[in-house]
Amino acid sequence: MRKIILTILLLLSISLNYAQSAKEQLEIVNSAEIISSEYYKEIPFENKFGYFTIPVTIGEKTYDYIFDTGGYNTLTSQIIDDNRLPKLMEVEVGSANQLKTKIKLTKIPLLEIGNLEIKDVGAFNFDFDESPPIKCYTNGGLFGKSIIKNGIWQINAQDQKIIITDDIDKLSNLGDAVKIKVKLDKVYNPFIKAKLNGKTHTFLLDFGFGGFISLTQKDGENLKTDGSIEIIGEGATSANGILNESTFIKHVKEFSIGKENLSNKFTYYAKSNNYNLIGSEITKYFIVTLNFEKKELYLTPIKISQEQPEKEINTFGFSLNKNDKNIYVSKIYKGGSAEKTGLKLKDVIFSINGEKFTDKPYCDFYDFFRALLDKNDDIVLGIRQNNSIEEIRIEKKKLFE
Repeated sequence: MRKIILTILLLLSISLNYAQSAKEQLEIVNSAEIISSEYYKEIPFENKFGYFTIPVTIGEKTYDYIFDTGGYNTLTSQIIDDNRLPKLMEVEVGSANQLKTKIKLTKIPLLEIGNLEIKDVGAFNFDFDESPPIKCYTNGGLFGKSIIKNGIWQINAQDQKIIITDDIDKLSNLGDAVKIKVKLDKVYNPFIKAKLNGKTHTFLLDFGFGGFISLTQKDGENLKTDGSIEIIGEGATSANGILNESTFIKHVKEFSIGKENLSNKFTYYAKSNNYNLIGSEITKYFIVTLNFEKKELYLTPIKISQEQPEKEINTFGFSLNKNDKNIYVSKIYKGGSAEKTGLKLKDVIFSINGEKFTDKPYCDFYDFFRALLDKNDDIVLGIRQNNSIEEIRIEKKKLFE
């Protein structure tokens, strides 16, 4: 389950050592200007388990940045220090799982993406120290909505490229596209409407969510479906850390957007979810063209194989995480394959398919384990139970029997 939510949502601004008003703060966080005109740039991206990383140059260095339609721009303390950027104010922010922290706000005089120059970019200082999985995706930060609101962006996941232009006529793949209205709020969050099982909902289009559909608790509980599965343990990982809470999965018989219908999908929901989300996995089904200046979204259907309906997707029914001391069981799907083998939350794992990762860097463990979840039919865990080391073999099973 891809459940890292990178969106950073401004909840409360506090002027501690600075005198700027809330209006002045918003002017900074929303600022960004593309210098060029009559431009067309093709930018390759890497799909890292649902998160799209693009090369962004700041000063003399190029970083891997996550393309995030629902997030603010961020940068690390090291980038600030290397480029001697000003610390304009300090604010308190919360992320999509409602954890809060105090961070600094700065402005990047100039950055480049595909040789396209963008100036006066407002950005939050985030190091993601409380969120080690995010550091496995980016060494720079989030490339966010204050930039994306400028120009026209086409995301083509099949070709793994993002095109940015100021002339929509230069884009291909629009002949069969469905046009969707977009509503932008005062911080340029893009909202669209879609239907789940025939009922219309409002969604934040958020590529900082690496899955397809996520709902608030209210909308999730009210969704009529065949049943739900509870995942206990760690919830969404955000910029501010991990919140321990139950997450629920429900089967969606039909997802409809514009004139397009997709069947047999899944949605996740949890108590802490602030918004309904449509994430980056929408690019599995559509070439996505963003024209937020005109408040438009174009979805061009992609022909995909339907050999395995999504309702038949299998899962091991657990997840792992790593701290300074141990690898441990971080999530359990109630009634799932892992729980039936006797695996429990917080069980300490000594090996995964015979390999030990306790002393290896976090991202080595994380990448290895994520690849196993996608590819393998079973996983063998070395685990301490009943004062002895035992091996448990866990098989993939249907999510909904």
